[in-house]
Amino acid sequence: MMERGFLDVKTFKDIVNGRGHKKLVTIEPELTVGDAVDLMQKYNIENIPVLKNGDMIGAISESGLFGKIIRNGQDIKQKKISEVLEPVYPIVSFDTPLERISTLINKENGAVLSKDDTGNYHIVTKYDVIQALGH
Repeated sequence: MMERGFLDVKTFKDIVNGRGHKKLVTIEPELTVGDAVDLMQKYNIENIPVLKNGDMIGAISESGLFGKIIRNGQDIKQKKISEVLEPVYPIVSFDTPLERISTLINKENGAVLSKDDTGNYHIVTKYDVIQALGH
């Protein structure tokens, strides 16, 4: 593991604690793609979990939206989130090691989620993994 840069194995919890406890940005399926884009720009994020009645039902991502725009060649800002929904991000335990998290993040899946001891969800993205590996 040392040759791969995992000298001090970090966990999901370490990554979340390292960036401060920010509230997870989520969106409801009835809102529009335009609303999601506004949130992405406001918070400088690429991945937003979609919640309905407190349950994770999917996700929306910058890369997923970009792919839909390219494939469909149309303006999708007025479409409801439920129409462009991507699969739910994997949910892992709060002590999942960074090495495991990095295997779950790929082209189709830009993030993983976990709940802390108080039941609040947190997100770790590929950007977070890259940052953690750089330290």
